[in-house]
Amino acid sequence: MKPAPATQPARLIAAPPMWARRALIGLATLLLLTAIIGTDYLPLRRALKVGQPSPVDIESPQTVEFVDQIRTEAVRAGAVRAVAPVLRHSPARVAQAQEAAAKAFDTIEAVRASASGSPAERMAAIKRTVGLPLSDAAAAAAVGASRTGLTAARRASATAVSQASSEGVREDGLPMARERARSAVRDFRLDPGLTALASEVAVAVIRPTMEEDPVRTAQRRQAAVINVDPVRVQVQRGQTILRRGDVVTPSHLQALAAAGVYPAGVTWLAVAGVVVIVTLLLLVTGTYLWQYQPEIWAKDRLLVLWSLIVVGTVALCQVLGAPRFSNFLMPAAAAAMLLGILLRPRVALFSSAVLAVLVGLTAGQELAPVVVALVGGLVGVFATRQIHRRSDFGLAGLFVGVANAGAAVGAGLLGGFTALPQLAENAAYSLGNGILAAIITIGVLPFLEQMFGLITPIKLLELANPAHPLLRRLQLEAPGTYHHSIIVSNLAEAAAEAVGADSLLVRVGTYYHDVGKLRRPAFFMENQIGIENPHDRMTPSLSALTVSAHVRDGLELAREYRLPQTIADFIPQHHGTALLTYFFHQALERGEPFDEAAFRYEGPRPQTRETAIVMLADAVEAAVRSLPRPT
Repeated sequence: MKPAPATQPARLIAAPPMWARRALIGLATLLLLTAIIGTDYLPLRRALKVGQPSPVDIESPQTVEFVDQIRTEAVRAGAVRAVAPVLRHSPARVAQAQEAAAKAFDTIEAVRASASGSPAERMAAIKRTVGLPLSDAAAAAAVGASRTGLTAARRASATAVSQASSEGVREDGLPMARERARSAVRDFRLDPGLTALASEVAVAVIRPTMEEDPVRTAQRRQAAVINVDPVRVQVQRGQTILRRGDVVTPSHLQALAAAGVYPAGVTWLAVAGVVVIVTLLLLVTGTYLWQYQPEIWAKDRLLVLWSLIVVGTVALCQVLGAPRFSNFLMPAAAAAMLLGILLRPRVALFSSAVLAVLVGLTAGQELAPVVVALVGGLVGVFATRQIHRRSDFGLAGLFVGVANAGAAVGAGLLGGFTALPQLAENAAYSLGNGILAAIITIGVLPFLEQMFGLITPIKLLELANPAHPLLRRLQLEAPGTYHHSIIVSNLAEAAAEAVGADSLLVRVGTYYHDVGKLRRPAFFMENQIGIENPHDRMTPSLSALTVSAHVRDGLELAREYRLPQTIADFIPQHHGTALLTYFFHQALERGEPFDEAAFRYEGPRPQTRETAIVMLADAVEAAVRSLPRPT
């Protein structure tokens, strides 16, 4: 029985590492994207302190309506102040006034009984001892009145105090109460001196008798507080609550807390949502590449390139988006343009949708930036489909910017933004977004080409320039070989166009496929015009070694001039492992012992359609050139 091929187990063993590498690339991409997008759900880097300037701009991530406790408390305090204290009549204060009046007359009687001296001296003693503002007439009556008259004055004063205070005396009603007291004294019809004494004592002792009722006052003020409606404030999504440099106030902290921005720890549920969405996007992308783009899926470096472009673009969107600048300035189209040029337009179109969702996560789940990112990415892929000069990126950026501006205006109208200044600002940012995407693409493209060994149409056009140092050497040192390369390139380009291969790559690869002949140009027939053929004096094996060496020499020159690997592959593959038939037959005819391997090129055989086409075109051109009379 024939044994199973030895290569089958090797494939089974090699498969798991490939999927493991894919999983590692996907996991790294997931972690990086989550870290970048998840910064929106992390707590502020620096604490906010009342009275200190804010270190950052802070926008509300959502539309919220909340009760402004600070303003509500201020309104309630005003309502409390507007409620006057509830007063009540105090009989105790009336009794205190009556006691004060009785004490004044007791003092007068005591001074009358004990004092000696002239009437003037006794009047002074009474004024001094009573402690009430008495006029000379009242003091004189106090000194000279009879006991009966003094008793009548005492009674009149007490009655006046009682009548004046019976209804309660407020602070502002004190003059009226004193006037009532004087009227009550006059009703007793005493002589003028005693009337003055009784009136002045009564007026002097009358005080406000109304005092605050704390219970009823508190009840009224509580009712006033209850009747105050809470002050409600609405903060719109994307509204800047606090700007960098603004002094933080309690109102700012209150609004930030209502919007769920501060104080807050990591919103783990939101971060988990980001992980789920990004994971789904990566799984869908991986499935798409596996089923529809197997050439890209099979190469680790191309997957890493896709991941690097996407992660870098999302990071740039995070930096340029709100609150630093604007969510309409996120250059998602740059990734689509780079992927379309470096990988394939279909991959770029698919990735535009993925990037639009990622931009939406970065922009706080807003619809407008998602629309702008999707439209701009799609237009960016179409605009860079035929790029022949780096200056073409300017026009592509303009196309993307105009499309972005239109998408921004449309999304704004859909979202209810009818203010012309706001729409104009969004459109301006979107237009700048497209131009910025073109600048980023043209700046990053050469580095990615070099880093991942890729070649783009622009790079191919640069290599096709006859002024390239290696092509210039070929023109001067091996003009026959240069002419041979031009002829072969024409044949190969026509064949590539016929079968749908990359005709530009074929043309440029053909230009460099024989650069190894620069080391010994005279040993090749196309450069032997007017000179003797050196192979006539060499053994077949040495001639074969000399001719086949142009492959190794070409690879050395490719490394020296830093040709892309894709171009360098044309050097060994355009001969493959073909036999140097002419020298091999010479050796056979001479009957010399030899090893057939010495008459074969080292290869490898062509690995792509493009290198295979060049091999056929090279053989056709050489065969035609060998004919003495070609038709």
